[in-house]
Amino acid sequence: MVLLGIIGIVGWVVYDYYRAGLNTRPEMPPGAFSLSYKSGLRAILVDVPDERETRRYFGYPADVPFYIEDAWTFCSAPEGNEVAEAERWLAEADQPGMRVEAICRIDVDAETVIRGIITTVPRL
Repeated sequence: MVLLGIIGIVGWVVYDYYRAGLNTRPEMPPGAFSLSYKSGLRAILVDVPDERETRRYFGYPADVPFYIEDAWTFCSAPEGNEVAEAERWLAEADQPGMRVEAICRIDVDAETVIRGIITTVPRL
């Protein structure tokens, strides 16, 4: 019975590892951390403070071609005109305490595609 329980736990860990896409995650820069969502958004946050102890992270995927849906993407703070778009998106969301932490981008044949947005809210 104990052996069956151990096999079940190991099986679940392996299943979860592959479901999260950790087997295909690229090498991460120093200080970066990764998040993987059931929606398919797989994010590596670079130059973004890791506040998982005090804030909850949510990923909002963008509509992208099917061949990009499960690709790992590098995410960083909004830049240039993305700041105004992020502020507008937050105003529409109207969620107290929510803030945009990162915009996820992926390069496809020298073209940058927005893969999604990472937001946080306070842990209560």
